Amino acid sequence: MSHPQTGRRVVAAVDGSEPSLHAARVAAEEARRRGAPLHLVTALPWGSRDVVTPRAPASDLPAVLLRAAEDVLRELATTLAPVAAAEGVTWAVVERPAVDVLREESARAGLLVLGSRGAGGVAGLLVGHTANAVVAAAECPVVVLPDESTVTVTRRRSVVVGVEGRPGDEDVLRFAFAEAAARRTDLVAVHTWQDVTLEAAYSSVTPLVDWSSVHADEQRVLAEALAGWPDKHPDVEVRELVVREKPARGLLAAATTAELLVVGHRRRNRLAALGSTTHGVLHRAPCPLAVVPVGTGAGR
Repeated sequence: MSHPQTGRRVVAAVDGSEPSLHAARVAAEEARRRGAPLHLVTALPWGSRDVVTPRAPASDLPAVLLRAAEDVLRELATTLAPVAAAEGVTWAVVERPAVDVLREESARAGLLVLGSRGAGGVAGLLVGHTANAVVAAAECPVVVLPDESTVTVTRRRSVVVGVEGRPGDEDVLRFAFAEAAARRTDLVAVHTWQDVTLEAAYSSVTPLVDWSSVHADEQRVLAEALAGWPDKHPDVEVRELVVREKPARGLLAAATTAELLVVGHRRRNRLAALGSTTHGVLHRAPCPLAVVPVGTGAGR
């Protein structure tokens, strides 16, 4: 089965920093998996709406950004020769705010890739505004790469996906299963639960609550959400994990050695803020994090 985003271009945010160049390399691999073109974009938050491309004058472009773009193109031309030979790699520098540029790019992309930190341009900035705003506003899935200095894992495996047991899970599961199939790894479906009301009410009389029964109900929630998906992806081994824990904490623990963590972002409007779970994993994910907008068809 082909990837749901096959053919739609993969966009990498580049600002000349090493994390952003790493993001471009990861984006190149994602483009190869999807059979899609790769587009590299740098945003300069000043000036006009003019776009500088490899074929346009670039005398006013800061040299460091120009060199970074050229370096990425050269590396991609070497490592992804078939894509480069088919003119499948493009780049542009846009003199507009990064969030606006990347939101517009996401409307015609299959995937957007951000680095863990940037040099003040468009690459992630997990401790600041840019990554939050881009992930919240994007119309396609966004992959945010972690700071590699925080966790070292010798051999990562598995795609971990958060399953809420609510309408919209299908968008997240569609993306996660396709990623697991493309990476030839297994899928760990994680459903977390925590009944704060019951725990507060019965904290001193725990035996009055049949927590095993509650846990069994949550297992059924996960099983029902997954129903039919293994049949669509018979080559993907599925492991189910139900955890009595806060969602962000449970997902982060499950994803420590994963190749990819996948969560959903429920957009109620164009500029919906991130939910607490997505916000929590965005800032602390130990592996690449994919955030799939729910209810927009972005996982298709």
